[in-house]
Amino acid sequence: MERFSEDGRLIIPLNKREQDESVNDDKVRYIVSEAYCPKGCNVIDEEYKINGHGGLRLKFKRDDEEGEFVISAIEGDFEKIMLSGNLKDGVKDDLFCPHCGVMFEKLINCNCSTDADMVVIGLTPKLDFNNAISFCNVTGCDNGTFVKSGDVLRHIRLK
Repeated sequence: MERFSEDGRLIIPLNKREQDESVNDDKVRYIVSEAYCPKGCNVIDEEYKINGHGGLRLKFKRDDEEGEFVISAIEGDFEKIMLSGNLKDGVKDDLFCPHCGVMFEKLINCNCSTDADMVVIGLTPKLDFNNAISFCNVTGCDNGTFVKSGDVLRHIRLK
């Protein structure tokens, strides 16, 4: 796979694109095919498929609960599979790599609550904030679906 396009732009490993049949304005939905923790562990889990694609497996912790879940790798899809523990709507959870236990890094604060964070998951083994996806670590937040980290920064600056 090439790293740069003919005009010199970095190619992000969002390999597949699908049409969302429910939308009439030809929006493209991206599917993340590679996702990594800050230490380089691949968090895509092909064992647990959501809508036909391997999901992002994450570990969560808060004061009274911990567990693991898999979220959809499809942009705009909020589906998840709970493997252990329980998530609570409106509650922040710290998110960790299920393989090595390292905590996912914070990109910026989310505006849904005072302690909410937009966490970053890299699209390459070496974390690069320009080549990553981000989502809120508060269950039920509208920013709970992943977006490219650069889009998060632009969105926050506009508010």
